Amino acid sequence: MPLRRSWVLVLAALAACARPSTPPATLAPDIGKRLVAANGVVASAHPLASEAGLTVLREGGNAVDAAVATAFAIGVVEPEMSGVGGGGAMLVWRQHEHRADFLDFYASQPIASFRAAHAVGRDSTAPLRVVGVPGNVAGLLLAQERFGRLTRAQVLAPAIRLAEEGFAMYPVLAGMIARDTARLRRDSVARALFLPTGRPLGLGEHFANPALARVLRAIAAQGRAGFYEGPIARDVVTRMNRGGHPVRLEDFARYEPTWRRPLCTTYNGRVVLSAPPPEGGLQVLETVKLLDPRRAVAAGLPTQSARAFDLFTSALRVGEAANRGNGDPRWIPVPARGLISDGFVAARAPEIGTGHAADSVAPRDARAFDAAPSPSACAPFDPYGAAPAVAAEAQADRTPSGGETTHISVVDRDGNAVAVTVTNSSVFGSGAAVDGFFLNNSGATVTQAELDRPNAPAWLTRFTTIAPTLALRDGRVELVIGSPGGGRIPLAIAQTIWYVLDYGLDPLAAVRMPRISPNARTPVVELDDGFDPAVLAAARGMGYVPTPPGFEYARIYMIVRRGNAWIGVADPRHDGQVRGY
Repeated sequence: MPLRRSWVLVLAALAACARPSTPPATLAPDIGKRLVAANGVVASAHPLASEAGLTVLREGGNAVDAAVATAFAIGVVEPEMSGVGGGGAMLVWRQHEHRADFLDFYASQPIASFRAAHAVGRDSTAPLRVVGVPGNVAGLLLAQERFGRLTRAQVLAPAIRLAEEGFAMYPVLAGMIARDTARLRRDSVARALFLPTGRPLGLGEHFANPALARVLRAIAAQGRAGFYEGPIARDVVTRMNRGGHPVRLEDFARYEPTWRRPLCTTYNGRVVLSAPPPEGGLQVLETVKLLDPRRAVAAGLPTQSARAFDLFTSALRVGEAANRGNGDPRWIPVPARGLISDGFVAARAPEIGTGHAADSVAPRDARAFDAAPSPSACAPFDPYGAAPAVAAEAQADRTPSGGETTHISVVDRDGNAVAVTVTNSSVFGSGAAVDGFFLNNSGATVTQAELDRPNAPAWLTRFTTIAPTLALRDGRVELVIGSPGGGRIPLAIAQTIWYVLDYGLDPLAAVRMPRISPNARTPVVELDDGFDPAVLAAARGMGYVPTPPGFEYARIYMIVRRGNAWIGVADPRHDGQVRGY
């Protein structure tokens, strides 16, 4: 090779190393965020958790096996959001049986126990008084036992390995620890976990959790008894009792998840299934139906069209208003069928896209629509039935404004799908840790008026906005979606569904679209960056008050079928990634 040519090549190589052809800032957000696969896909909030689910799929597990493995693993690597001390909900689609099942395993507790805790008093020095009996272990094990293919030990193995071997501290967890250092320092277990030298663990530092590994090993060996009975249960009950909570060991042993039929409706040629009350799927389904897809698509994208912005924002506000006050239908009856009926949606249609932002959007009584028949396409899924009537004034505003959670979406090669959302209720839950995991604060929003109801159920379950959701087309899964993010969960899911099913956007483009987060009670609308200034000016002219978003945000983990391929995406707003094969 001539000398001059060799020097040219060397200089070119050095230049390439010194100045990448694509700026890192452009590359970084999409690394691991979008994946196309022919067989199975796992989308979650951390790459190691998604790897756990993929490992189980490759070992012959189905979507339920993989979802359960991912959920246990995410509790190790994302302990601030979920874990064995929390609860959640799972929506399962079994392709061969053409059947959907919903499992509620939210943290709850006997009403007598909660009343006794309230009688003692509630303040910031006693957060353990609002802890519910954790449901994650019972729920995940029940789903895997009923629908999984692998052994319990196989499904738990990845999470045990992560807890024992550890992992490098990553941005979101490190940031949460830094933000909540003062709170974590007050708890001896949390302090030992995250401030072992007196300062918060920083980015890249190694973090292992051998105490949690022992808990997971006990669950793998003994099943639910390994958690709800014996030493671990005693540790949790003792800790809660010291914090003023009257929970007993027998309360732990009595905890049972609840099987329910999912909510079902039709939209733009699809059957859409979601979580029934007291979860937040009702708001998702109603909100989705409030938008006329032909009007919206003709108007353009809401980031570029004031007309589309008004359509989106008004539909989101009406959906939130209509679901204000919904709760546990065992003691706060909810006209669920009426709220997602075509008749009720048509009655509210005049409020959508008027060109004027109402100062406040009021709920309307949907009881008259509750006896309407469900769409015929929903018949196989035995949709949530009509509930007894309830006076509108008896309903309280229960929609939380914040809170953190995590979501997992999974599909397998047979077309089965799982959407599972698990949560500590708030970041680090109650702030109290036991045996390497945090205890939830699921009862933080329960009011004394609710506890005083004479028809209160034996076990109390808090209303939650979590909403694992599936969309079917021609009898096959087309979309699996869910999100953490408190009150923004239904808003984010509805917008993403519109972008995917109506606008036909690529799934990652749909997730990356700037979000609209309005409130039914005020024209103030929180907006992500990315809206055309002309749209913002026009929105102000209509009476909306655009404002930057607050700290809380929702993150979508979704899988979409396009043809015979699966496209999995993880929200670039977070550290999550997708894995598949």
